[in-house]
Amino acid sequence: MKRLLRAIPCLLLSLVLLWGTASADVGPKESLTITVVNPPNGIYYLDLLHQDESGSANLNLGDYDPALVEGLRSWEGEGWYPALVHGTNPPLFGDLLPGEDGTHTFSYFGLPETFRIAVSSADGAQATAEPFTRTVFHTELVYDYATNTITRSTSTVGYYLTQFLSTLIPTLVVEGVLLWLFGFRSRRSVVVFLVVNLATQAVLHILLGSSILAVGAHSLYYLLLLPVEALILVAEAIAYGLLLRDQKAIRRVGYAVCANLASYAAGFLPLHLMAQFLLGRW
Repeated sequence: MKRLLRAIPCLLLSLVLLWGTASADVGPKESLTITVVNPPNGIYYLDLLHQDESGSANLNLGDYDPALVEGLRSWEGEGWYPALVHGTNPPLFGDLLPGEDGTHTFSYFGLPETFRIAVSSADGAQATAEPFTRTVFHTELVYDYATNTITRSTSTVGYYLTQFLSTLIPTLVVEGVLLWLFGFRSRRSVVVFLVVNLATQAVLHILLGSSILAVGAHSLYYLLLLPVEALILVAEAIAYGLLLRDQKAIRRVGYAVCANLASYAAGFLPLHLMAQFLLGRW
């Protein structure tokens, strides 16, 4: 009976994992947030210019001012296409108008990797001269309309440090609870647990970061996460099997498997939310 009770938390968390994997489209998507300073007077539309001619419009253009929309199309003759107005393939979520908080947010699989910012208003249309290439999963930009330049962007180092902390902290909490439930309560076990998790979390982000840089597609982050996590599960099973002492070898390996499934299940959505919370403070 005691063994059954100890297995229940792992079983429940594993079921959550299976649900999260089956419902993969509810997971976090790449995003871009643009804050405009010194904006033009009156209504203005903002779109992203990219160089892929394929795709269909992401908006019902009948709801927008045709003159302002035409201003965004003025770069099509130069091979630059407004992502929301002209379209993308796959789709892109966003709006030409700023949101209630005054920012412009774009997300989903159609978000261009490289783009220019274009603005159309009663004063005319303009676009940044140099293309901007995103280097992180969630990008925040400040665009100065008066100078037509991007004045600030997300710190790459700060972002990846935040991403590391946003997976490390909840992993320590989730796997630490299971460590106690599985009966590993000695000082040695806690030290082994901390060292192993620091090492594997660092490896996780190094492998994911290097893989993404190699292929140049940040949208692969959550596709690469599962196989990398599988490798880490094997590594932690070996490490815990050799280094933990409080329980028998089968329990050490069982803990490693259960803890990894639990932290992955708990992390798929909540860690993304924590990352967003921490990013707002950089």
